[in-house]
Amino acid sequence: MLYLPTVNNKQEMHSRFNSLVPGFSRFFTLTQLILSGLLLTGRPTTGQPVSGAQTLSGRITETPSGVAVPFASVAVKGKAIGTVADENGRFTLTLTQRADSLLVSAMGYQPTTIAINPAQTLEIVLKPAATQLNEVVIRAGENPAYPILRNVHAHRFKNDFRQTGAYEYQAYSQLSISISQMAEQFRQRKPVQAILRAIEQKQGGKPSANVPIFFSETVSQLYARRQPERQKEQILKTNISSAGLTDDSFIALFTGAGFNTLNFYQNTVSLFKKEFVSPLAGHGRTAYTYFLADTALVGLHPCYVIDFDPKNERDLVFKGKIWIDTLSYALVQIEAQVGAAANVNFIKAIAIQQTYETASDTSTVWFPEVTRLTIQASEIVRNTFGATVEYLTTVRQPRLGNPRPTDFFDSEVQLAEDAKAASAEYWQAQRQSVPETAASEETRALLDTVRNLPVFKFVRRSGQFVLNGGYAPLTKGVDIGSVFSLWAYNRIEGHRLRLGLQTNNDFSRNWQLSAYGAYGTRDQVWKMGGEINFVPTRHPLTLITLKSSYDLEQLGFRTEDLADNPFLRTTSRFSQYRHAYYQNETSLSVQRDWSADFIQTAGIRYRHIDPLFPFAFRPSLQDTQQTALSSSFWGTEAFLELRYVPGRIPSRRVTKRRIQRRATETAPIISLRYTYGTAAFDGGSFGGYHKWQFQLDHTLRWGLFGRTQFTVQAGFTPSTLPYPLLQVHVGNQSPFYNRNAFNLMNYAEFVSDRYASVSLEHKFEGLLTNRVPLIRRLGWRSFVNSRVLWGSLSPENRNLMATHDASGRALAPIYSLQRDPYVEVGYGFENIFKLVRVEGIHRLTYRQHPNVTPFAVKVSFQLGL
Repeated sequence: MLYLPTVNNKQEMHSRFNSLVPGFSRFFTLTQLILSGLLLTGRPTTGQPVSGAQTLSGRITETPSGVAVPFASVAVKGKAIGTVADENGRFTLTLTQRADSLLVSAMGYQPTTIAINPAQTLEIVLKPAATQLNEVVIRAGENPAYPILRNVHAHRFKNDFRQTGAYEYQAYSQLSISISQMAEQFRQRKPVQAILRAIEQKQGGKPSANVPIFFSETVSQLYARRQPERQKEQILKTNISSAGLTDDSFIALFTGAGFNTLNFYQNTVSLFKKEFVSPLAGHGRTAYTYFLADTALVGLHPCYVIDFDPKNERDLVFKGKIWIDTLSYALVQIEAQVGAAANVNFIKAIAIQQTYETASDTSTVWFPEVTRLTIQASEIVRNTFGATVEYLTTVRQPRLGNPRPTDFFDSEVQLAEDAKAASAEYWQAQRQSVPETAASEETRALLDTVRNLPVFKFVRRSGQFVLNGGYAPLTKGVDIGSVFSLWAYNRIEGHRLRLGLQTNNDFSRNWQLSAYGAYGTRDQVWKMGGEINFVPTRHPLTLITLKSSYDLEQLGFRTEDLADNPFLRTTSRFSQYRHAYYQNETSLSVQRDWSADFIQTAGIRYRHIDPLFPFAFRPSLQDTQQTALSSSFWGTEAFLELRYVPGRIPSRRVTKRRIQRRATETAPIISLRYTYGTAAFDGGSFGGYHKWQFQLDHTLRWGLFGRTQFTVQAGFTPSTLPYPLLQVHVGNQSPFYNRNAFNLMNYAEFVSDRYASVSLEHKFEGLLTNRVPLIRRLGWRSFVNSRVLWGSLSPENRNLMATHDASGRALAPIYSLQRDPYVEVGYGFENIFKLVRVEGIHRLTYRQHPNVTPFAVKVSFQLGL
């Protein structure tokens, strides 16, 4: 059957819709009457009141026949006030606010705007629409929703505002976070009872099920362009009330207009680093069942209403409705929910509502006029409490075209100097477009009550202690800790005791200082370190870092590789410390963001390495008899690192403790580092050497089929150096998995002066386990991975190695890779008890080396959604 939606007149459109949806006329008439009631009883807008109500009346006909147009929509232009004509085309509309024009529309006719004249009966004539739409082909036995969805996909580049060359708009955003879903056992605790009584008293004796802890509202201006892709947000005004959430990195996740980037036109919708399959995806039929349920008016737009249900509710999918414009096939409205059955940790429900509108009366591009996001988080610890996050943003004054110059986007997030200086009247005016204004005021008042309760002050300090990595306030501006590294035990140091200090924003926003001291009861050696970070400019961001330390390290297991893994960083101090050495290091570096996607770091560092394991090298290749062996060495290196992230749209914040960057995971991260070693400053052991290192990190998203993360590394050292200065490939002999290491390679087992490696891991995100009856209820997620390493060692560097130390003791052999690569593969499950990852790993090559483990099961811990 071939359906040609050529719009000629109202009767033809009704008959054609009836061919698709039986009973369409009844549904359409009923829907318009309901909408009419809603419009007439809706809340007034913020227009100027008139001295007395004025009543408009009129009749709507079509040209050239003069026949009445039944059930046409009549609305005050730019306001939520309107009515629907009766079956004879007649209407009456009472206005209580000043207005100058009406917008009249009906399915099958061109919308028209007329001036308001209350002194006469309005005669409104509509012209039949002459629009010829694309053919909708309905195949025999085909779901009637499919051709509509195909047209949505075909027209997305014309309808989606993100596909335009440039756009900008103003956004007003609200965010509220509250403690909710409290277990009865938790509610009966005395501290909780004290909080609930205070809230009940504030609400005039009305009991409350929720405890508000955070509320913010923001007015921001957002700019974007394509080719190259850039985005910038200027936060004009912000108003934050908190009962204790002061960690910048947490607040940065929610303030601004960030959630307004939800894009259902894409194949996947990203929420908290999870990729949900969009109901408008080209392959949506693999994840959803669709049903063409109805037609309805949304505002002035006649729409198809399509229900969508997940085929497997444990997948990363939604359930809900979409409203598709019948003329342009644009998304007009969507209601999407994620239920508790989905394989997402600590989330009980997610609800999204978006309403779209054209950028102007003549534009074909649609903007998300209103976005609502509600998240209900379940309890992390049993018999405690959950949380509710409610987010709302409205788009105002959208504009298309006129792209800003590229350098305009060098700073992606700007906070106006007077952002926090706004009167109560200003915020009251901003909230007029938000129906929950009264609720917002009540939330802010309750926050003041909760914040000042003694019991909540204790809870606030405890939460800040955890978010701060185990550091606790010592004095204003200075913290002490971390509790997680106070004690460790290993065979070199015995009992290791450590204590550190660091500053926060109360000390300075531009200066960040930290220092620590540690002592080992067995080696009886003091270790210490300090770091100074200075931020002279934020736009563009410039960071100057001075560091100095003397501490125990382990060859082939660099502490800096564990900066993003606090668990491994802590447990590494409990290791056996094979190939241990004391290192004295001082470095100075300057990092600068030259553009949104280009970062440069340059610096210089001095290192003195004193090995504790049997080690020696020949300072000169001419010493063939090995008569002048050395063990310790030192030197100075200068380095330059370039980092490029094409299409990067990061959110950067200078937090209390560190400089943070968060780039979009859709863009690859490419880095190139050059190091030059010199003996010019201190007469170091070696000078004039060169090192080159390259790295590429990227994540590919496959929607329902999971995600693939891969890293490519390569390096080249065309100089003759002792092997600790070459590439000592990172091994891991601990029982814990380390994603930055070869997990079945021994410490310092392989050394290379030229190498290349590929690390690849695919996470199925429940694609397999969600379909196994006995496993899917556990929420486990499967994965597979592989790591491959190619490398070699030049004869000159091999000959520099000594066969025995200065005492004549034979040294353990150091291996280099031959023709075959080093290969290991792994597989396993993560999200066990929502925390544990268990992986079986096989070593496939070089299994003839001594003390090799060909297979092992390793564990790691990760807490996330």
